[in-house]
Amino acid sequence: MPMVIDPISEIECETIVQAIDVSSDGKWMVWGSEDGTVRILDMSNSPKPLEPFNVEDSVTNIRFAHGEMIVVGTHTCDVYGHERLGGRRWTHSVGGGCDLMDISNNGTLIACIDGGRHVHIMTENGVQRGRFSSGELIGLTVASDGTGIAVNDDEGHVYVLDSSGNLRWKRTPVQDDGEMISSMCFLHDGSLLLCREVMGITPSEIAQIALERWSSIGELLHSEEIRSRSVCLVADGMGAISGHFDGTVVKLTEDLSQQPLWKSMYTINDLRRHGEDLLVASWFYLHRIDADGEEVWRCEHSGLVESIVSNQDGTRIALSGDNQNDYTRENRILWIDPNATPYALSADSEIDADLLEFTEGAELKSPVASADDDLYADDGQDMASFLTPEEQQKLNAGRPSIDDSELFAMLDDEIEQMAKIEEDDTDLMVGLSNDDFISHVPPSADAGTDQIVDATQDGTAIVLLDGSATSPGSQGIEQWIWRDGMSKKIGDTPMVKVRLPIGNHTFTLTVSDPARESSTDTITVQVQGTTREDTYDLLDD
Repeated sequence: MPMVIDPISEIECETIVQAIDVSSDGKWMVWGSEDGTVRILDMSNSPKPLEPFNVEDSVTNIRFAHGEMIVVGTHTCDVYGHERLGGRRWTHSVGGGCDLMDISNNGTLIACIDGGRHVHIMTENGVQRGRFSSGELIGLTVASDGTGIAVNDDEGHVYVLDSSGNLRWKRTPVQDDGEMISSMCFLHDGSLLLCREVMGITPSEIAQIALERWSSIGELLHSEEIRSRSVCLVADGMGAISGHFDGTVVKLTEDLSQQPLWKSMYTINDLRRHGEDLLVASWFYLHRIDADGEEVWRCEHSGLVESIVSNQDGTRIALSGDNQNDYTRENRILWIDPNATPYALSADSEIDADLLEFTEGAELKSPVASADDDLYADDGQDMASFLTPEEQQKLNAGRPSIDDSELFAMLDDEIEQMAKIEEDDTDLMVGLSNDDFISHVPPSADAGTDQIVDATQDGTAIVLLDGSATSPGSQGIEQWIWRDGMSKKIGDTPMVKVRLPIGNHTFTLTVSDPARESSTDTITVQVQGTTREDTYDLLDD
C-alpha cells in the first residue's frame, strides 16, 4: 500500500491559480489569477487572508523579492513591485506583458522576457540594470547568486549574459533548423547545463537528444546523449538532478555521468531537493523519494501539479494545480509539511460503503427469495387492472384482438404498395456541379505587427494603425472597426492615426463581410519615454 500524508490545510480558490510564491521565511503566501487580483495570506498559524490588491491585467508571474517585495508580471501590461501590504512601489514598462520571470536566490536580481521577446533585468527596487534582444526568446534561467542570466530562442541559440545584460558568450545550434532547448540551469561553478533536442533527422555523429555542459566562458566541456528530453534541471552539489519527459529522475555528475534515481509513469513537472531526499511533482501527485529511490510518501492534489513552491529551508510547501475540466474544475492550494508522519492508504479507502461487498476478496451472496414469495407468480389480475372491460373480455376468452389472417392481409397490401414505387433516378451530385455552389470564405483581419516607438519631447508619439493587409475573403469587407484596450471604438477605416502617451497600448481590429462573418486581430504598441499621460487623441489623416 502507498504511504500518504495529508496537507496541513486546503485553501479553496475562487479562480484558477496562475502564479504563486511563498516568502523565504514561510510566513506569507501570495498568488494571482486571470482576474488581476493578487491575494496575500498570512501562513504563521492557519492560513489567514489579508487585504488583496489589483493590477491592470491578468497575472502571469509572481515572486517574492528581497525585503518581501512582491514582483508581479502581467499578461499584456507592465511589471510591478508591491509591498506586502499592497502599496505599489514601482512600475517597470515592458512590451506586451511579462511572459517569463526568474529571480536570484537572494531576491536582488530580477529578469523577465516580455511579449516582444526582449529581456529586462532589474533590481528588487525596479531599477533597470540592462536589456537584451536577439530573436524569438522563449527560455530563461537566472544563476542562484545573480551573476549570470541565460536565455534561449526557438531555434536552439543560447545567450549567456552578465547581471547588466551584456553578452558573455553564445551557443549556436548543432543543426541549422529544427533544434530546441528544453531545460537549462547554472551549476555551482557558474557553468551552464542544458538539454537540447533536434526535432528532425540527424547525421549519425550527432545525437538526437543530448545534455551539454558549457563553461563560464563558453567552452563545451561535456556532451552526453540521453534517451528522453530533460524537462527540469536543478543544480545539486557538484552536479545536477534531471527530470525527464518519460518520467525518469536522474542524478548527473560533473562529467554528466548518469545515475537513475526513480521512475514515474508520467512526465516530471518539477524537482526540489529536501535534505537527502527528493520532492518530485508528477501528474496529480507530489512524491518524496529517499536516497535509495524508494517512495517515502505521496500527497495527491485535485489538479495537475505544475511546480513546487516552498520557503527557503523547505519546511513548508505550497502546491497548486488545475484538473483542466470545465465541469468539475476545483481550484485549491495545498499547504504541506514534508516532514509529516505518513500512513498507509487502504486499498478500499475510496470505495463507497454500499460497494464494499464487491471488492476483491469479499464473499458474494446470491439474492434469495423469501419462503412466502414467488418471484414469477402472476395470476393475471395485475395486468387485467390496466385493460378496458372489452379488452378484459377478450383476454378472458383467449381470443386475440386481430386474427392472424387479418394481419397477413395487411402485410400483403403493404408489399404491393411498395412494389408500385418506381425507382428514383435523381442524381444527387447534380446540385454540387452547379456553378452557383461556391464555398464562402470569411475575411481575415490583420492589424499589423506590434510596434515600439519613442515619445517626443511632449511625452507622446503619433502611431499609424494599419489594417490594409487584411484578407477580404470571398465577399469583401463591409465594415471596419478599430477599438482601444477599453473596447472604445476609435475608427472605422483600414488605417487610423492615434497620438499615444508613454506606456503600453492594445488595439483590436474587427472586420465583417456582407454575410456578417467577422474576424479580429490585436496589436500592441509600446511608447518609450520618461513621462506618462492618461489620454490619447485620434488624428485626422
